[in-house]
Amino acid sequence: MMLKNIVFMGTPAFAVPSLKLLAAGAFRPVLCITQPDRPKGRKRRLAPPPVKVAAQELGIDVIQPEDVNDAEVISLVKELQPDVVVTVAYGGYLKKAIRRLPRLGCINLHPSLLPRYRGSAPINFALFHGDVTTGISIFRIVAAMDAGPLLRQLEVSILPGECYTALQDRLSILGADELLKTLTDLAEGTAAPWQQNHDLATFSHKLTHPDFCIDWHKSATEIVNRVRGLAEAPGAVAQFRQEPIKIIDVTPLNQKTTSSPGCVIDVRKNQGIVVSTTDTDLLITRVQPAGKKIMPAYAYHLGAQIESGELFSNGL
Repeated sequence: MMLKNIVFMGTPAFAVPSLKLLAAGAFRPVLCITQPDRPKGRKRRLAPPPVKVAAQELGIDVIQPEDVNDAEVISLVKELQPDVVVTVAYGGYLKKAIRRLPRLGCINLHPSLLPRYRGSAPINFALFHGDVTTGISIFRIVAAMDAGPLLRQLEVSILPGECYTALQDRLSILGADELLKTLTDLAEGTAAPWQQNHDLATFSHKLTHPDFCIDWHKSATEIVNRVRGLAEAPGAVAQFRQEPIKIIDVTPLNQKTTSSPGCVIDVRKNQGIVVSTTDTDLLITRVQPAGKKIMPAYAYHLGAQIESGELFSNGL
């Protein structure tokens, strides 16, 4: 059985591989719904979301409602009579009126092993907690957030030292493949949903300013995990000489801290900046000063002339 009139909903770059893979085969969407253009960059110019750009390149119709649950959107989707609505990091809540329109319901791709890390920042949280595995979950959308019956799961190992952007890119590719398999199962009538264990649910909240700030009073392991969970973008933030600076990459050192948290212990030629934590020291290897590109920490020192005893503070 063919799936007809698939509607795709997504917004960031994470959703683009799924859209492209579906468009290249038997599950080409007839409509793409994405978020409106938003201000971006230092000049705050309106920029289209990556999914809009991809859909236009693929020749797929795009709409950008402020509220996907508006009557006009409901009417448009109803006219299409879709078999399924596919969402990948869309960024909006689907109310009952739109969830009940597709014959086979609405399904969502989520980058975690549900019920772990329901919510908006599952990849960040997996790295914040030092997890060694994560995964892809595809499920039917219900009223409760990320709580619907599972259609497919894939466990994925987190590579040593892997940062947020690298893991996100890898999961976006793997997730697209899993989504294609799920739609194939739905088309062939072989999908066999199973319920999540809600008692095991954990949550990943939308990141706010404090989540981006390095607390040098934490352990070295916790700081490494925070940096990994935000690198290379958006980046974990500290303060140095009363200016914000993003810490992009750090390496734990097997030497016990003897100075106050955040204190510069040493600058190692062609390596980086040694900074103290509450337990062991860290080597900062890459940074991104405000308004500049990512650079080696030692190169930053050559311009800033950092001295031992100076302090990185918490960035709050």
